[in-house]
Amino acid sequence: MSYRDVYIAERSMEVHAEEAARRSEFRRMLREANIERRGWLSRQSCWLLCQIGRLLVAVGHRLEQSGMPQPLPVEG
Repeated sequence: MSYRDVYIAERSMEVHAEEAARRSEFRRMLREANIERRGWLSRQSCWLLCQIGRLLVAVGHRLEQSGMPQPLPVEG
């Protein structure tokens, strides 16, 4: 192995270590900001829960608008 090959191997290792450190720092900052990347299943379940929440809010508004009939006063 020549000196040049050793230099290239060492430099390559340094570049990989620096990239790993940057990725690690990026993930740490995402965690601290509470905006971690989520997987596909997690994003889909979050989307579904949001849709269900919107549907429940819409149903609640319709129920409020329709209102319940007022009871007749009892005379006595």
